Amino acid sequence: MIDHCFNSNCRRELHYLRDGRVVRVIRGKEDNLSVEHYWLCGLCYEDHDFVFSEDGAVSLGLKSRGEHTDEFQLHDVLLPDRRSAKRSIRVSREPHL
Repeated sequence: MIDHCFNSNCRRELHYLRDGRVVRVIRGKEDNLSVEHYWLCGLCYEDHDFVFSEDGAVSLGLKSRGEHTDEFQLHDVLLPDRRSAKRSIRVSREPHL
């Protein structure tokens, strides 16, 4: 369950899904699926977005200017199974499209 902003420098508590971005990460195949949810609050989503690496890690990256929207966004992301690995919170300095 999502209870706070994914940005470790923010950690704003989630009370309402009024702004920002939520992603649902689906790992595994068929009968062996796991689902994880991540949320960036509206303030963090102004400058940051999720970065999904090929190895299945979820991290935080800086957005290029002009990408912000005040609309709530929910997206599904299919990633490789990484159940034994912890989530990675790294800030990438490269813009993510």
